[in-house]
Amino acid sequence: MRYPFRMVVVPIFLSAFVLSLLASPGLAYREYFTPEQRTQLEKIQTVFVDVLALTDKGTTDSASLVDTVAQRLTETGYKAVRSSEQAHDVVLRVKCEQRKTWEGTAVTGGDADLPDAPSRLWKGPACQLTYLLGGMKIKWQKEVRTDFEDPVAASQAAQAPDAGRYAMTKLQEALEKYEFPLLLAAEWGHSDRLLRLLDSPDTSQARKLKIISLLG
Repeated sequence: MRYPFRMVVVPIFLSAFVLSLLASPGLAYREYFTPEQRTQLEKIQTVFVDVLALTDKGTTDSASLVDTVAQRLTETGYKAVRSSEQAHDVVLRVKCEQRKTWEGTAVTGGDADLPDAPSRLWKGPACQLTYLLGGMKIKWQKEVRTDFEDPVAASQAAQAPDAGRYAMTKLQEALEKYEFPLLLAAEWGHSDRLLRLLDSPDTSQARKLKIISLLG
């Protein structure tokens, strides 16, 4: 008789836990958003993916990077478009470089200690992620890096003929793993989208833990 009782009590506590997460400040809109921007955030469904890929030789093909970013957004329930001429609600800019050049301001507070916080010191391959809402760049910036800082030495060690292409391939692999779509959903206040992913049997345990941390 004790087992049925547990089966009833556990869902009750789980529901209470989820409700407490929704009431937590983790998904509260940042104070710098205006009422108009908050309304725009609530309506975000379609994301224009704008990717720039730069190597020591100049601009290079970014199609594979665009595909990866678009696929990751689609997996989270957003619609991704690849042209600015197509209707969209927000612009996600991803600047990937063989040797990163700093852009933006230094991150302060607790966010500065996060692994994906922009680094002034890192000069190796990196992708910097920002977004524009209503044509305005929002104070949100993340950075994805390779596990090596010298792309030439790394490509030679891997017997890859082109250091720039090798760096872009490794950055693409990093974007395939980095949970930027979840971070954006939390940034935009889309708790319903995160909860759907949390309840989905297709969501990995690691991703569920990430979602719980964002909700909390």
